Amino acid sequence: MYICPHCNKPGISALRRAFLGPAIPATCSACGGKVGVPMYKSMLATAPFIIAIVAAQFAPTPTLSLSAWAIGAVVMFVLHFKFVPLIKR
Repeated sequence: MYICPHCNKPGISALRRAFLGPAIPATCSACGGKVGVPMYKSMLATAPFIIAIVAAQFAPTPTLSLSAWAIGAVVMFVLHFKFVPLIKR
């Protein structure tokens, strides 16, 4: 569980944080406060996945194409969890 910026208690699950975006806030299970992420940092964290999707179009084999998608997704989630902070909404 991740710390809510409202109540400073664990209230955001890892699965919910993984799919948290700037337009769709999450609700803290401890206090009920709305939690989101900053738009620009979230967009920057998504960039590796978008680049991987474009690169996959030029891959010579389906295996390389799928590998590009997988690597892009892993890098995106790592960046999202490490560098995109939770903020109050």
